[in-house]
Amino acid sequence: MKTMSPWHRCVSAVHHLRQSSGISLGRWFGLAAILLVHARPGTAHEINTSYSVVSVRSDSVRLILSIDEADLIRLDPQIDVNGDGLLYRDEVRGGGEAMALKLQDRLSTEVDGEPHTPEMLSAAPEVDVDGNLFLRIVYDVPLADEPPATLVLDLEKFLQAPLLDEHKNLVRVFVASDQPELLAVLSASSPVGRFQLREEVDLLAQVMHFVWLGVEHIFIGYDHIMFLAALIVIGSRLGPLVKIVSAFTVAHSITLILAALEIVSLPTRWVEAGIALSIAYVALENFWIRGASHRGASHRWMLTFAFGFVHGFGFANVLRDLGLPSQGLVSSLLAFNVGVEIGQVVIVAILLPGILWAAKHGHQQRLVQVASAVILLFGVGWFVERVFDLSYMPI
Repeated sequence: MKTMSPWHRCVSAVHHLRQSSGISLGRWFGLAAILLVHARPGTAHEINTSYSVVSVRSDSVRLILSIDEADLIRLDPQIDVNGDGLLYRDEVRGGGEAMALKLQDRLSTEVDGEPHTPEMLSAAPEVDVDGNLFLRIVYDVPLADEPPATLVLDLEKFLQAPLLDEHKNLVRVFVASDQPELLAVLSASSPVGRFQLREEVDLLAQVMHFVWLGVEHIFIGYDHIMFLAALIVIGSRLGPLVKIVSAFTVAHSITLILAALEIVSLPTRWVEAGIALSIAYVALENFWIRGASHRGASHRWMLTFAFGFVHGFGFANVLRDLGLPSQGLVSSLLAFNVGVEIGQVVIVAILLPGILWAAKHGHQQRLVQVASAVILLFGVGWFVERVFDLSYMPI
């Protein structure tokens, strides 16, 4: 008999629930146990993000490239000496220099219009605050004595396969202590960063950049999408839905600002687990709430407000990875939040017509049960995965 993958087990469980007329807490505890028993430790923590820090000096351009362990294995499977799908410090240390030299030809820079190939200076393992293992490579481009005016960082060859299509390289360029850092997010579809080193930062372009990052984060944040879907699937009237979404917006905006400005800080792992728990709880509660007009749904905006605080910390973790600029910090922070709200409005606008149609034609209860079952399944799966540091969920 063919062994089923964790994803196929999930699909099978959802299909079974769709055929049943009700649901019990015992069944969901059993499902959670199945997920936990069949889970396996992740081959590597899937970040799909690398980091470039560029320091522009009068006599050189210093590039520090940090690559996550999962991407190191993708770039060269031989770096995983024992073949267990995990990397350890000794493996990264032993294969780091060869990896750095291999990547050297995939990086190119232009300084004041002149092409340069960075020279590798060092390569060593590094662990970030969340316990993720990286290879930290230091490259250098020697310059004449005159400080450069323009810099082009071309990562087209680096950002191609075997790296995943969604892989991003977050770039921070430091010019001088009295000038703001410059930011860019490079990807396979946009692999070249161009920086004007002696001109003032275009704040409008920077703000629009962070607006887009906020929109993009919502559309690739499947957990936030499922949380929104779980909130609004019970609705049949626009008024209560506006109240619910507004409460979520206000709450996550508060903690996003506090956390992004480092006034309040929580461990990333527990924030992500809290987000998963909020998804599972709201989906489970939907089985006892029938429509937005039901008096049991009157507290939904307060529940959403409370969970919104947790999601705000999750948004802040994204901004922490992107790096907020010193110049235009507040405007960039607010722009990211605006982007998040735009993304939420678009998602609600896409889902709401189907919800209203189902309510009008008497299918709302079935829609709530099926959608909530699927969302609850994902919420429980994500919660177990994040608490126990596993990797088995398909998204």
